[in-house]
Amino acid sequence: MNSFSYFDLIIGLLIVLVGLKGIVNGFIREVFGLIGIVGGVFIASVYATEAGGWISRHIYTFENPSAISLIGFLVLLALVWILSLVIAEILQKVTRISALNSMNRILGFCFGAFKTFMIFSIIFYAISNVQVAKRFMQKYTDNSFLYPLLLDSGEVIIKLDLPQEEVQEAQEELSKRNEQLQENREI
Repeated sequence: MNSFSYFDLIIGLLIVLVGLKGIVNGFIREVFGLIGIVGGVFIASVYATEAGGWISRHIYTFENPSAISLIGFLVLLALVWILSLVIAEILQKVTRISALNSMNRILGFCFGAFKTFMIFSIIFYAISNVQVAKRFMQKYTDNSFLYPLLLDSGEVIIKLDLPQEEVQEAQEELSKRNEQLQENREI
């Protein structure tokens, strides 16, 4: 049976604190902020080269293709994120006027806490797939209530399940290449 541990206390406190930030921001700002970042990264990754090319032709000339793509990516990300925040502010003002303000804040807490839980799920699931980190974490998470929930959620989100045969094949291939490098050095 799992019980509460210091790990649960720290992670739970962080989730609640970010949830409280969600009360201040409200659901609309929290959601649109996330949409702005995720949507911005998506749109920027698709159209970075075109946007960078346009900027290079019309605003400032860049010679390096990597710089053109990077500038295009950053500008598109910023534009989508800012547009999303502007829309959030407009909707936020509408909810302040109406009776929806309390609901906006309650949902903001729920969304902020949920988002933080998901981020921790991804982080701890990824860490649990590294043996050294897993052994280190074990002493802090043995009696944890939250840790198994975080791992299960993280597994669903990122699916890092590599079949053991593939891991072993990769390790064997790496060993062979390492041996070949050693032999080549000796020659």
